[in-house]
Amino acid sequence: MKKKMISLLLACSMLGTLITGCGSAEPATSDSGAATQQTTETAKADTSDNASSDEQITLTMMFSGVATEGDFETEVLPKLVKEKFPNIDLEVTKLPDDQYYTALKTKLASGECPDIILVQPKYAGSNSVIELAKAGYLLDISDLEFLDKAGDAAKEAFSYDGKVYGVAQGVSILGTYYNKKMFEDNNLTVPKTWDEFLNCCEVLKNAGIQPIVMGDKDAYVMQFGLYQIAANEIYPQNGNYDDQLRTGETHFTDEGTWDKVLSMYGELYEKGYVIDSSLGLGAAQSIQMFVDGEAAMTFDGSFNASALCAAGAVDFERGYFPLPAVNGDTYASMAPGGGPAVYSGTKHPDEVKAILNYWFDGESPVYQAFASTGNVLITYGYGADQNDPMYDEFMNLYNQGKAWYWCNQAWPAGTENEMEALFGSMIGGQGTTVPDITNGMQNKLEELLDQ
Repeated sequence: MKKKMISLLLACSMLGTLITGCGSAEPATSDSGAATQQTTETAKADTSDNASSDEQITLTMMFSGVATEGDFETEVLPKLVKEKFPNIDLEVTKLPDDQYYTALKTKLASGECPDIILVQPKYAGSNSVIELAKAGYLLDISDLEFLDKAGDAAKEAFSYDGKVYGVAQGVSILGTYYNKKMFEDNNLTVPKTWDEFLNCCEVLKNAGIQPIVMGDKDAYVMQFGLYQIAANEIYPQNGNYDDQLRTGETHFTDEGTWDKVLSMYGELYEKGYVIDSSLGLGAAQSIQMFVDGEAAMTFDGSFNASALCAAGAVDFERGYFPLPAVNGDTYASMAPGGGPAVYSGTKHPDEVKAILNYWFDGESPVYQAFASTGNVLITYGYGADQNDPMYDEFMNLYNQGKAWYWCNQAWPAGTENEMEALFGSMIGGQGTTVPDITNGMQNKLEELLDQ
C-alpha cells in the first residue's frame, strides 16, 4: 500500500477496535542473585529468568506513537519489568511517527541507538526489519522462546536471511464485511469458493441490492480486495514470489499471477457487483453507505471495525469473512503489526532478550497487561479467547499457517501506487487493460529497485 497506508494501517493494528469488533455474539523461573558469575552459556539457556544480577543497569526503548495517561509502553511496561528484574530500569520514549523515523535514523548513524526499537515487518516503512537487519543494525533473536507461539506468519514477516530480528505485536486483517440480514433474507450463506462468492453477488444484484460498495476515490482501498485475492491465488503457489520479484526470478507480468488477481477483481466491477460510482466515493462515504444498509458487502480492515459497526439508518448484524479462493482452499490476508527489535550494538543483549521473553510469553503479568490494553488483536495466550467471534475464521486460518502478509509490505514503496492508478484507469473505462497494469507494475518495480 502507499506510504500513507503503510504508516496508517500498521499503526491502526494497534487500535482497540480489534478486540471489541462488531458481531452481535459475545466478545469477546526465579531470578538469580548470583548472576554476576553467570556464564554466557547459562544465560542463553534461560534468558527469561536470568537477567537479574547485582549490577544495576538502565535499558532504553524508543517507539512511535503518543503517550497517554496510563500508557502501556511508557508507564506500565517499565513498572512490570522492574518488578520482575529489580536490577533493570527500562526508560521508554515515544515520538510521533515522523519524529520517530527521523530520530531513529540519526541514532543509528551515530551508534547511540536505544536498546529496543520499533520496526515494521518485511520492507514496510523506513524502519523495515529487512532493511535494518541487512544493514547490520539488529540483533538476531531467533532463540527467543515465545516465537513458536507467535506462529510462522509472524516469524516470517520479521525474518531476514533465515533469522528472526523482530517481534509482531498482534495482527490486522483485510476481509469482507457483510450484512447478515441481507444474506439471510436472500437465503445466502458465507461463500467457500470464488464461484459461490460470485453467485452471492448475482443473487443480491437480481434482488435489487447493491452487492458491494467501495470508496475508490481514496485509491488505497483498492488494495483491500486485491490483497485478499492475491493471498489465495499467488502466495500459496509460491511463497517466495515477492522475494523473487527483487531478484528477477518472478515478474508481475508472469502468467497466472497478477493477471489472474486483477482479472478476478476487475470482474466485480464489470458485472456491476461493485457500485458504479466507486471512483467518486471516498472511503468514509462508502463505509457510511454500508452502515446505512445501502450495500450488502464492503472490503475493509479490522482497523476500521468501529466505523463499520457504528449505528446507521438501519439496524443489522455484521459478519466478516475472507474472500474465498477459486479452489476453496482459502487463505487470509493478515498483516503482523510492527513491534520491538533489539539494537545490535546493545551492551546488554541477554537482559534485553529476557525482557522480550517475559513480555511476549503469553501468560506473564506484562503480557496480560499488554493484551488487556485492547490495542492489539491477540493471536495466542492470555486474551486470545476474548477477540470478537467475528474474527474467529481469520484467527483459525492464521493459527493454521494459512495467512499471508499484505503484498505491499514486500514491495518498494510506490509500486502499489502504480497498481492503484492503472486499475482505477481500467475500471474508469479509459481503455487500460490487465496487461497494461502488470507491465506498469513491473516497470515501476524495476525503476524503484534501481534507485
